[in-house]
Amino acid sequence: MTKRSYIRLFSYSLAIVAVLAGYAIMNMNMATQYKVQLENNYQQSLNELSETMDSIETNLTKSVYSNSDKMLFEISSDLYSQCNEAKDALSRLPVGQMNLSSTYKFISQAGDYATYIAQKAASGEKISDEEHKNLSKMLSYASQLNESIGSMVSVCNNGGQITASNVKNKSNIKVNSLSNDMSTAENAFKDYPTLLYDGPFADAVLNREPAMLKNSENYSKEDAVDIAALAMGCEIDQVSFSNEDDGNMPCYVFTYGQKTIGITKSGGYVAYMLYGGKITKSSITEKNAINIGKKYLEKLGFDNMSDTYYMTDNNICLINFAYTKNNVTYYSDLIKVGVSLNDGKVVSMEAQGYLTNHRNRADFKTSKKASELQKNISPYLKVMNIKNCVIPKDNGTEAMCYEYHCESTETNEEVLIYVNTSTGAEENILLLLYSDGGTLTK
Repeated sequence: MTKRSYIRLFSYSLAIVAVLAGYAIMNMNMATQYKVQLENNYQQSLNELSETMDSIETNLTKSVYSNSDKMLFEISSDLYSQCNEAKDALSRLPVGQMNLSSTYKFISQAGDYATYIAQKAASGEKISDEEHKNLSKMLSYASQLNESIGSMVSVCNNGGQITASNVKNKSNIKVNSLSNDMSTAENAFKDYPTLLYDGPFADAVLNREPAMLKNSENYSKEDAVDIAALAMGCEIDQVSFSNEDDGNMPCYVFTYGQKTIGITKSGGYVAYMLYGGKITKSSITEKNAINIGKKYLEKLGFDNMSDTYYMTDNNICLINFAYTKNNVTYYSDLIKVGVSLNDGKVVSMEAQGYLTNHRNRADFKTSKKASELQKNISPYLKVMNIKNCVIPKDNGTEAMCYEYHCESTETNEEVLIYVNTSTGAEENILLLLYSDGGTLTK
Protein backbone atom coordinates (compact mmCIF):
# COMPACT_ATOMS: atom_id res chain seq x y z
CA MET A 1 0.00 0.00 0.00
CA THR A 2 1.39 3.40 -0.99
CA LYS A 3 2.04 6.27 1.39
CA ARG A 4 -0.80 8.21 -0.22
CA SER A 5 -3.19 5.30 0.47
CA TYR A 6 -2.20 5.26 4.15
CA ILE A 7 -2.83 8.97 4.42
CA ARG A 8 -6.22 8.64 2.70
CA LEU A 9 -7.20 5.72 4.98
CA PHE A 10 -6.12 7.65 8.07
CA SER A 11 -8.13 10.70 6.95
CA TYR A 12 -11.26 8.59 6.37
CA SER A 13 -10.85 7.01 9.81
CA LEU A 14 -10.61 10.40 11.47
CA ALA A 15 -13.73 11.53 9.60
CA ILE A 16 -15.69 8.45 10.71
CA VAL A 17 -14.58 8.94 14.32
CA ALA A 18 -15.63 12.59 14.16
CA VAL A 19 -19.04 11.68 12.77
CA LEU A 20 -19.56 8.99 15.41
CA ALA A 21 -18.49 11.39 18.15
CA GLY A 22 -20.94 13.96 16.81
CA TYR A 23 -23.78 11.43 16.89
CA ALA A 24 -22.81 10.39 20.42
CA ILE A 25 -22.84 13.99 21.63
CA MET A 26 -26.15 14.63 19.88
CA ASN A 27 -27.73 11.53 21.47
CA MET A 28 -26.39 12.53 24.89
CA ASN A 29 -27.93 15.98 24.48
CA MET A 30 -31.24 14.50 23.37
CA ALA A 31 -31.22 12.09 26.31
CA THR A 32 -30.43 14.94 28.70
CA GLN A 33 -33.22 17.07 27.22
CA TYR A 34 -35.66 14.16 27.46
CA LYS A 35 -34.64 13.55 31.07
CA VAL A 36 -35.14 17.22 31.95
CA GLN A 37 -38.53 17.21 30.22
CA LEU A 38 -39.63 14.12 32.17
CA GLU A 39 -38.46 15.64 35.45
CA ASN A 40 -40.33 18.88 34.70
CA ASN A 41 -43.52 17.00 33.81
CA TYR A 42 -43.33 14.90 36.99
CA GLN A 43 -42.62 17.93 39.15
CA GLN A 44 -45.57 19.76 37.59
CA SER A 45 -47.87 16.77 38.24
CA LEU A 46 -46.60 16.56 41.81
CA ASN A 47 -47.27 20.26 42.36
CA GLU A 48 -50.78 19.84 40.93
CA LEU A 49 -51.41 16.89 43.27
CA SER A 50 -50.16 18.91 46.24
CA GLU A 51 -52.35 21.92 45.41
CA THR A 52 -55.38 19.69 44.93
CA MET A 53 -54.77 17.83 48.20
CA ASP A 54 -54.60 21.21 49.97
CA SER A 55 -58.05 22.02 48.58
CA ILE A 56 -59.38 18.56 49.50
CA GLU A 57 -58.17 18.91 53.08
CA THR A 58 -59.62 22.43 53.30
CA ASN A 59 -63.03 21.40 52.00
CA LEU A 60 -63.15 18.30 54.20
CA THR A 61 -62.46 20.59 57.15
CA LYS A 62 -65.26 22.95 56.06
CA SER A 63 -67.66 20.02 55.63
CA VAL A 64 -66.97 18.87 59.19
CA TYR A 65 -67.98 22.29 60.57
CA SER A 66 -70.75 23.23 58.12
CA ASN A 67 -74.30 23.28 59.44
CA SER A 68 -75.96 24.67 56.30
CA ASP A 69 -77.45 22.37 53.66
CA LYS A 70 -76.73 24.89 50.90
CA MET A 71 -73.13 25.40 52.00
CA LEU A 72 -72.55 21.67 52.47
CA PHE A 73 -73.86 20.99 48.97
CA GLU A 74 -71.49 23.57 47.47
CA ILE A 75 -68.52 22.26 49.45
CA SER A 76 -69.23 18.64 48.52
CA SER A 77 -69.61 19.52 44.83
CA ASP A 78 -66.20 21.24 44.86
CA LEU A 79 -64.71 18.30 46.75
CA TYR A 80 -65.90 15.84 44.11
CA SER A 81 -64.21 17.84 41.33
CA GLN A 82 -60.99 18.18 43.33
CA CYS A 83 -60.80 14.42 43.95
CA ASN A 84 -61.06 13.80 40.20
CA GLU A 85 -58.23 16.28 39.63
CA ALA A 86 -56.13 14.53 42.29
CA LYS A 87 -56.63 11.14 40.62
CA ASP A 88 -55.62 12.65 37.28
CA ALA A 89 -52.41 14.12 38.75
CA LEU A 90 -51.62 10.85 40.56
CA SER A 91 -51.98 8.87 37.33
CA ARG A 92 -49.31 11.06 35.67
CA LEU A 93 -46.66 10.36 38.31
CA PRO A 94 -44.10 7.56 37.67
CA VAL A 95 -45.15 5.46 40.64
CA GLY A 96 -46.69 2.58 38.71
CA GLN A 97 -44.12 0.11 40.06
CA MET A 98 -45.73 0.39 43.49
CA ASN A 99 -49.13 -0.76 44.64
CA LEU A 100 -50.98 2.49 45.36
CA SER A 101 -54.44 0.94 45.36
CA SER A 102 -55.22 2.20 48.87
CA THR A 103 -54.24 5.79 48.03
CA TYR A 104 -56.29 5.71 44.83
CA LYS A 105 -59.18 4.10 46.70
CA PHE A 106 -59.09 6.81 49.38
CA ILE A 107 -59.21 9.64 46.85
CA SER A 108 -61.99 7.85 44.94
CA GLN A 109 -64.01 7.28 48.10
CA ALA A 110 -63.53 10.88 49.21
CA GLY A 111 -64.96 12.08 45.90
CA ASP A 112 -67.78 9.56 45.93
CA TYR A 113 -68.62 10.27 49.56
CA ALA A 114 -68.75 13.96 48.66
CA THR A 115 -71.39 13.15 46.04
CA TYR A 116 -73.35 11.14 48.59
CA ILE A 117 -73.26 14.01 51.11
CA ALA A 118 -74.18 16.53 48.40
CA GLN A 119 -77.23 14.46 47.46
CA LYS A 120 -78.38 14.34 51.08
CA ALA A 121 -77.85 18.06 51.50
CA ALA A 122 -79.71 18.81 48.26
CA SER A 123 -82.69 16.78 49.44
CA GLY A 124 -82.75 18.54 52.82
CA GLU A 125 -81.68 15.47 54.81
CA LYS A 126 -79.51 16.02 57.87
CA ILE A 127 -76.06 14.50 58.16
CA SER A 128 -76.06 11.77 60.82
CA ASP A 129 -73.51 11.50 63.64
CA GLU A 130 -71.98 8.46 61.92
CA GLU A 131 -71.60 10.35 58.65
CA HIS A 132 -70.05 13.27 60.51
CA LYS A 133 -67.54 10.86 62.07
CA ASN A 134 -66.76 9.48 58.61
CA LEU A 135 -65.99 13.01 57.38
CA SER A 136 -63.68 13.54 60.37
CA LYS A 137 -61.88 10.25 59.67
CA MET A 138 -61.45 11.16 56.02
CA LEU A 139 -60.08 14.56 57.04
CA SER A 140 -57.51 12.86 59.28
CA TYR A 141 -56.27 10.62 56.46
CA ALA A 142 -56.33 13.48 53.95
CA SER A 143 -54.11 15.49 56.31
CA GLN A 144 -51.58 12.65 56.50
CA LEU A 145 -51.52 12.22 52.73
CA ASN A 146 -51.26 15.97 52.18
CA GLU A 147 -48.33 16.20 54.59
CA SER A 148 -46.46 13.39 52.77
CA ILE A 149 -47.03 14.96 49.37
CA GLY A 150 -46.06 18.38 50.72
CA SER A 151 -42.70 17.02 51.87
CA MET A 152 -42.08 15.57 48.39
CA VAL A 153 -42.82 18.95 46.78
CA SER A 154 -40.43 20.63 49.19
CA VAL A 155 -37.62 18.23 48.26
CA CYS A 156 -38.18 18.71 44.52
CA ASN A 157 -38.48 22.50 44.74
CA ASN A 158 -35.24 22.71 46.74
CA GLY A 159 -33.11 20.94 44.19
CA GLY A 160 -33.96 17.28 44.75
CA GLN A 161 -33.93 15.48 41.43
CA ILE A 162 -36.24 12.90 39.92
CA THR A 163 -33.77 10.54 38.26
CA ALA A 164 -34.25 8.00 35.51
CA SER A 165 -32.03 4.95 34.94
CA ASN A 166 -32.90 4.88 31.24
CA VAL A 167 -34.42 8.01 29.77
CA LYS A 168 -35.20 6.26 26.48
CA ASN A 169 -37.51 3.74 28.10
CA LYS A 170 -40.26 5.07 30.35
CA SER A 171 -40.86 1.59 31.76
CA ASN A 172 -37.45 1.67 33.45
CA ILE A 173 -37.99 4.99 35.23
CA LYS A 174 -36.99 4.91 38.88
CA VAL A 175 -37.88 7.75 41.21
CA ASN A 176 -36.22 6.77 44.45
CA SER A 177 -37.11 9.57 46.84
CA LEU A 178 -40.57 9.97 45.34
CA SER A 179 -41.21 6.23 45.54
CA ASN A 180 -40.15 6.08 49.18
CA ASP A 181 -42.38 8.99 50.14
CA MET A 182 -45.35 7.59 48.20
CA SER A 183 -44.83 4.23 49.93
CA THR A 184 -44.92 6.05 53.27
CA ALA A 185 -48.12 7.79 52.24
CA GLU A 186 -49.62 4.44 51.17
CA ASN A 187 -48.84 2.91 54.58
CA ALA A 188 -51.03 5.56 56.20
CA PHE A 189 -54.10 3.82 54.79
CA LYS A 190 -53.50 0.41 56.37
CA ASP A 191 -56.09 1.14 59.06
CA TYR A 192 -58.42 3.11 56.80
CA PRO A 193 -61.98 2.56 58.08
CA THR A 194 -64.79 0.84 56.23
CA LEU A 195 -67.30 3.34 54.90
CA LEU A 196 -70.88 2.29 54.30
CA TYR A 197 -72.69 4.57 51.88
CA ASP A 198 -74.36 4.52 48.49
CA GLY A 199 -71.73 4.88 45.80
CA PRO A 200 -69.68 2.94 43.24
CA PHE A 201 -66.61 2.93 45.50
CA ALA A 202 -68.49 1.83 48.62
CA ASP A 203 -66.73 -0.94 50.53
CA ALA A 204 -69.89 -3.03 50.29
CA VAL A 205 -69.21 -3.19 46.54
CA LEU A 206 -65.42 -3.17 46.51
CA ASN A 207 -65.04 -5.95 49.08
CA ARG A 208 -67.54 -8.29 47.46
CA GLU A 209 -66.06 -11.23 45.59
CA PRO A 210 -66.33 -10.41 41.87
CA ALA A 211 -68.95 -12.72 40.35
CA MET A 212 -67.29 -12.71 36.91
CA LEU A 213 -63.95 -13.94 38.30
CA LYS A 214 -65.30 -16.96 40.21
CA ASN A 215 -63.99 -20.22 38.73
CA SER A 216 -62.53 -18.34 35.74
CA GLU A 217 -59.41 -19.47 33.92
CA ASN A 218 -56.13 -18.09 35.25
CA TYR A 219 -54.22 -15.91 32.81
CA SER A 220 -50.45 -15.54 32.65
CA LYS A 221 -48.73 -12.19 32.30
CA GLU A 222 -47.89 -13.07 28.69
CA ASP A 223 -51.55 -13.77 27.90
CA ALA A 224 -52.60 -10.54 29.61
CA VAL A 225 -50.22 -8.48 27.42
CA ASP A 226 -52.20 -9.42 24.31
CA ILE A 227 -55.44 -8.20 25.91
CA ALA A 228 -53.77 -5.00 27.15
CA ALA A 229 -52.47 -4.21 23.64
CA LEU A 230 -55.92 -4.78 22.13
CA ALA A 231 -57.60 -2.56 24.74
CA MET A 232 -55.03 0.26 24.53
CA GLY A 233 -54.89 0.20 20.71
CA CYS A 234 -51.21 -0.54 20.25
CA GLU A 235 -48.79 -3.28 19.26
CA ILE A 236 -47.78 -5.92 21.79
CA ASP A 237 -44.12 -4.82 21.80
CA GLN A 238 -45.24 -1.28 22.75
CA VAL A 239 -46.81 -2.47 26.03
CA SER A 240 -44.71 -2.17 29.19
CA PHE A 241 -45.33 -4.27 32.31
CA SER A 242 -45.68 -2.05 35.37
CA ASN A 243 -46.61 -4.11 38.41
CA GLU A 244 -49.15 -6.52 39.90
CA ASP A 245 -52.17 -5.22 41.79
CA ASP A 246 -53.10 -7.77 44.47
CA GLY A 247 -56.28 -6.09 45.69
CA ASN A 248 -59.77 -7.54 45.75
CA MET A 249 -59.59 -7.88 41.96
CA PRO A 250 -55.96 -9.02 41.30
CA CYS A 251 -54.60 -7.56 38.06
CA TYR A 252 -51.51 -7.33 35.90
CA VAL A 253 -50.85 -3.62 35.35
CA PHE A 254 -49.41 -2.39 32.04
CA THR A 255 -48.68 0.99 30.50
CA TYR A 256 -48.57 2.45 27.00
CA GLY A 257 -47.91 6.14 26.57
CA GLN A 258 -50.17 7.94 29.03
CA LYS A 259 -52.50 4.97 29.49
CA THR A 260 -52.41 2.56 32.45
CA ILE A 261 -54.48 -0.61 32.32
CA GLY A 262 -55.35 -3.44 34.71
CA ILE A 263 -56.03 -6.94 33.31
CA THR A 264 -57.55 -9.41 35.78
CA LYS A 265 -55.42 -12.45 36.54
CA SER A 266 -58.59 -14.52 36.66
CA GLY A 267 -60.58 -14.41 33.43
CA GLY A 268 -58.30 -11.94 31.62
CA TYR A 269 -60.82 -9.07 31.69
CA VAL A 270 -60.06 -5.35 31.42
CA ALA A 271 -60.80 -4.05 34.93
CA TYR A 272 -59.84 -0.42 34.30
CA MET A 273 -57.90 1.87 32.01
CA LEU A 274 -56.68 5.29 33.17
CA TYR A 275 -55.46 8.21 31.09
CA GLY A 276 -53.05 10.86 32.28
CA GLY A 277 -53.00 13.17 29.28
CA LYS A 278 -54.84 16.33 28.35
CA ILE A 279 -57.17 16.67 25.35
CA THR A 280 -57.34 20.26 24.16
CA LYS A 281 -59.91 20.23 21.36
CA SER A 282 -63.12 18.60 20.20
CA SER A 283 -63.76 17.32 16.66
CA ILE A 284 -66.52 14.68 16.95
CA THR A 285 -69.99 14.64 18.50
CA GLU A 286 -71.14 12.87 21.64
CA LYS A 287 -73.36 10.65 19.48
CA ASN A 288 -70.30 9.44 17.58
CA ALA A 289 -68.47 8.90 20.88
CA ILE A 290 -71.32 6.73 22.19
CA ASN A 291 -71.21 4.54 19.06
CA ILE A 292 -67.43 4.25 19.36
CA GLY A 293 -67.72 3.24 23.02
CA LYS A 294 -70.31 0.55 22.26
CA LYS A 295 -68.20 -0.98 19.46
CA TYR A 296 -65.14 -0.86 21.73
CA LEU A 297 -66.92 -2.89 24.43
CA GLU A 298 -68.07 -5.42 21.84
CA LYS A 299 -64.46 -5.78 20.67
CA LEU A 300 -63.44 -6.64 24.23
CA GLY A 301 -66.25 -9.19 24.61
CA PHE A 302 -68.74 -7.06 26.56
CA ASP A 303 -71.95 -7.67 24.60
CA ASN A 304 -75.50 -6.42 25.12
CA MET A 305 -74.38 -3.09 26.60
CA SER A 306 -76.71 -0.09 26.23
CA ASP A 307 -75.76 3.54 26.83
CA THR A 308 -77.69 5.18 29.63
CA TYR A 309 -76.21 8.60 30.41
CA TYR A 310 -73.10 10.52 29.42
CA MET A 311 -71.12 13.54 30.57
CA THR A 312 -68.49 15.54 28.67
CA ASP A 313 -65.60 17.16 30.51
CA ASN A 314 -62.22 18.37 29.22
CA ASN A 315 -63.07 17.07 25.73
CA ILE A 316 -63.62 13.52 26.99
CA CYS A 317 -67.10 12.00 26.73
CA LEU A 318 -67.66 9.63 29.67
CA ILE A 319 -70.48 7.21 28.85
CA ASN A 320 -72.28 4.87 31.26
CA PHE A 321 -73.13 1.54 29.64
CA ALA A 322 -75.42 -0.94 31.41
CA TYR A 323 -76.04 -4.59 30.56
CA THR A 324 -79.42 -5.04 28.85
CA LYS A 325 -81.20 -8.34 28.09
CA ASN A 326 -84.81 -9.04 27.07
CA ASN A 327 -85.66 -5.34 27.47
CA VAL A 328 -84.40 -5.31 31.07
CA THR A 329 -81.62 -2.88 32.00
CA TYR A 330 -79.29 -4.08 34.78
CA TYR A 331 -77.87 -0.92 36.34
CA SER A 332 -75.65 -3.00 38.63
CA ASP A 333 -73.68 -4.21 35.59
CA LEU A 334 -72.18 -0.85 34.73
CA ILE A 335 -69.15 -0.02 32.58
CA LYS A 336 -67.89 3.55 32.11
CA VAL A 337 -66.03 4.35 28.89
CA GLY A 338 -64.17 7.61 28.17
CA VAL A 339 -63.85 8.62 24.51
CA SER A 340 -61.66 11.47 23.25
CA LEU A 341 -63.75 13.97 21.31
CA ASN A 342 -60.59 14.99 19.46
CA ASP A 343 -59.86 11.76 17.56
CA GLY A 344 -62.48 9.28 18.78
CA LYS A 345 -60.00 7.07 20.61
CA VAL A 346 -61.05 5.32 23.82
CA VAL A 347 -58.84 6.70 26.60
CA SER A 348 -60.41 5.33 29.78
CA MET A 349 -62.58 2.52 31.06
CA GLU A 350 -63.93 1.36 34.42
CA ALA A 351 -65.47 -2.12 34.55
CA GLN A 352 -65.13 -3.13 38.23
CA GLY A 353 -68.87 -2.76 38.80
CA TYR A 354 -69.68 -5.02 35.87
CA LEU A 355 -67.09 -7.64 36.86
CA THR A 356 -68.34 -7.61 40.45
CA ASN A 357 -72.05 -7.92 39.71
CA HIS A 358 -72.62 -9.55 36.32
CA ARG A 359 -73.95 -13.12 36.46
CA ASN A 360 -76.81 -15.29 35.25
CA ARG A 361 -79.95 -14.04 36.97
CA ALA A 362 -83.49 -15.25 37.29
CA ASP A 363 -85.97 -13.92 34.75
CA PHE A 364 -87.47 -10.52 35.40
CA LYS A 365 -90.50 -11.22 37.61
CA THR A 366 -93.51 -8.99 38.12
CA SER A 367 -96.46 -9.62 40.43
CA LYS A 368 -97.92 -6.19 39.66
CA LYS A 369 -98.33 -4.54 36.26
CA ALA A 370 -96.61 -1.24 35.54
CA SER A 371 -99.93 0.39 34.72
CA GLU A 372 -101.29 -0.68 38.11
CA LEU A 373 -98.35 0.69 40.08
CA GLN A 374 -98.33 3.89 38.03
CA LYS A 375 -101.41 4.94 39.99
CA ASN A 376 -99.15 5.35 43.05
CA ILE A 377 -96.90 7.89 41.32
CA SER A 378 -97.23 11.45 42.65
CA PRO A 379 -100.09 13.39 41.02
CA TYR A 380 -97.59 16.21 40.47
CA LEU A 381 -95.65 14.03 38.00
CA LYS A 382 -96.51 13.10 34.43
CA VAL A 383 -95.14 9.68 33.34
CA MET A 384 -93.39 9.92 29.96
CA ASN A 385 -91.76 6.49 29.71
CA ILE A 386 -91.55 3.17 31.59
CA LYS A 387 -88.58 0.79 31.59
CA ASN A 388 -87.96 -2.62 33.20
CA CYS A 389 -84.75 -2.60 35.21
CA VAL A 390 -82.75 -4.08 38.07
CA ILE A 391 -81.08 -1.62 40.46
CA PRO A 392 -78.45 -2.11 43.18
CA LYS A 393 -79.41 -1.49 46.80
CA ASP A 394 -77.35 -0.12 49.67
CA ASN A 395 -77.04 -3.54 51.34
CA GLY A 396 -75.50 -5.18 48.25
CA THR A 397 -78.70 -6.84 47.03
CA GLU A 398 -80.72 -5.95 43.96
CA ALA A 399 -84.34 -4.99 43.31
CA MET A 400 -86.44 -5.60 40.20
CA CYS A 401 -88.16 -2.33 39.41
CA TYR A 402 -90.18 -0.31 36.97
CA GLU A 403 -88.35 2.88 36.07
CA TYR A 404 -90.87 5.68 35.58
CA HIS A 405 -89.37 8.59 33.67
CA CYS A 406 -91.51 11.51 34.77
CA GLU A 407 -91.83 15.25 34.35
CA SER A 408 -93.01 17.64 37.01
CA THR A 409 -96.33 19.30 36.18
CA GLU A 410 -95.20 22.41 38.06
CA THR A 411 -91.51 22.95 37.24
CA ASN A 412 -90.86 20.74 34.18
CA GLU A 413 -88.07 19.07 36.16
CA GLU A 414 -87.51 15.45 35.09
CA VAL A 415 -87.47 12.65 37.67
CA LEU A 416 -86.80 8.90 37.68
CA ILE A 417 -88.98 6.92 40.09
CA TYR A 418 -87.98 3.31 40.78
CA VAL A 419 -90.86 1.14 42.03
CA ASN A 420 -90.42 -2.48 43.19
CA THR A 421 -92.31 -4.79 40.81
CA SER A 422 -93.34 -7.11 43.64
CA THR A 423 -94.02 -4.88 46.65
CA GLY A 424 -94.96 -1.63 44.89
CA ALA A 425 -92.59 0.28 47.20
CA GLU A 426 -90.53 3.21 45.94
CA GLU A 427 -86.93 1.94 45.93
CA ASN A 428 -85.24 5.13 44.76
CA ILE A 429 -85.83 8.58 43.25
CA LEU A 430 -83.31 10.37 41.04
CA LEU A 431 -83.45 13.91 39.67
CA LEU A 432 -82.19 14.37 36.11
CA LEU A 433 -79.86 17.30 35.50
CA TYR A 434 -79.34 18.33 31.89
CA SER A 435 -76.46 20.53 30.74
CA ASP A 436 -74.45 21.22 27.61
CA GLY A 437 -72.03 18.52 28.79
CA GLY A 438 -74.63 15.76 29.17
CA THR A 439 -76.90 14.31 31.83
CA LEU A 440 -76.31 13.79 35.54
CA THR A 441 -78.51 12.44 38.32
CA LYS A 442 -78.79 13.37 41.95
